[in-house]
Amino acid sequence: MNVKLVMFKQDGQRRDFELKRETATFGRNVDCDFQIPLEVISRKHAQLAIKDGKLSVRDLGSSNGTFVNNKRVQETQLAAGDTLTIGPVIFTIVIDGQPEEIQPIRTIVAADTQVTVSDQTDSGTVDVEHAEGESAAEEKEEAVAEVEEVEESSEVETPLAALEALAKKKK
Repeated sequence: MNVKLVMFKQDGQRRDFELKRETATFGRNVDCDFQIPLEVISRKHAQLAIKDGKLSVRDLGSSNGTFVNNKRVQETQLAAGDTLTIGPVIFTIVIDGQPEEIQPIRTIVAADTQVTVSDQTDSGTVDVEHAEGESAAEEKEEAVAEVEEVEESSEVETPLAALEALAKKKK
């Protein structure tokens, strides 16, 4: 089973992280397999595991929760195309190359905040930065207004559906 986690920076740049072991931890500690050094991320936040050909995620008692498809979970099985949200970082699950196309869901954080996601063997990082010339408050206000507009103008059941509708609208 080949598992990748795909995230998009605020500027839309895509980054793929391959799951290289049967288990991997997410958290802000340096000893985590996927380090996300933000205060909203617990030291040991969540764990991915492959067992009997199935991928699952388990929250490790984090303060702010682990979300799959916008629902807070303690432990659940993951399928190709599911979104895994840890703090402000949103990953799309790709299993054995599926789904082939992924709708970008941007990771957005406050101005001057740098998010570094380091994986098990790749020392590469992903920096999530705010748009030039805009304050974090302006960015947040604009994003909230766009999502509210989509929610009001179409029938969406979840925040993820609203974001997907917004992404289609912007194309």
